[in-house]
Amino acid sequence: MSPDHASPDRSEPPAQQRTETPQLAALRVAGYVADYEVAHGQLVLTGSGPVDLTSVHIDQQYRFEGASDPDYESLILALHAPDSGTRGVLITAYGPSASASEAEVLSGLAIVANCSGP
Repeated sequence: MSPDHASPDRSEPPAQQRTETPQLAALRVAGYVADYEVAHGQLVLTGSGPVDLTSVHIDQQYRFEGASDPDYESLILALHAPDSGTRGVLITAYGPSASASEAEVLSGLAIVANCSGP
């Protein structure tokens, strides 16, 4: 995309940061301002309610391990919903520390991770 067509609040997801806090801040600057969460086995857009997993695409994912506890694993996903234009983040556990609900939602999101299809 040429620079004159780029929207300042819709830039590409930022490069990987070393820790979660600056990564989240960089995503906010890049336009990922909404918050997603996992609740009752569903992906939820905070303040709006459940979201159909097939309507959300993963733009980037960032994995982190605890410096003092390598078993602590977290994941920040930069998500967007093409139909509504909503861009946001999901911060969740992954690996053995993920709950069954988190694992189910992450599995559902992985199906559309490459944003292929119509």
